[in-house]
Amino acid sequence: MENIRTVFMAIVGLAAVAFVTVFAASIGLALIAVLAVLTVARMIAVKLNHATVPVRTRDCRKRDGMRVWDDGRGKIIDL
Repeated sequence: MENIRTVFMAIVGLAAVAFVTVFAASIGLALIAVLAVLTVARMIAVKLNHATVPVRTRDCRKRDGMRVWDDGRGKIIDL
């Protein structure tokens, strides 16, 4: 009788450990899936919301010439 109770308790303990392991793994997989979906959605949103950035080329700077201004502490010359 003592052996039957010991075997039953061991089976119940192993079942509990298996349940907790499966539960933790499923929660982990769900979290990974949510993060993957959010990452893909953010990548797509960045590509769709592609805003152009105004860029001044070197030729444009040469055409504008040298800029000089005084900030109160001395002259600043921007070439």
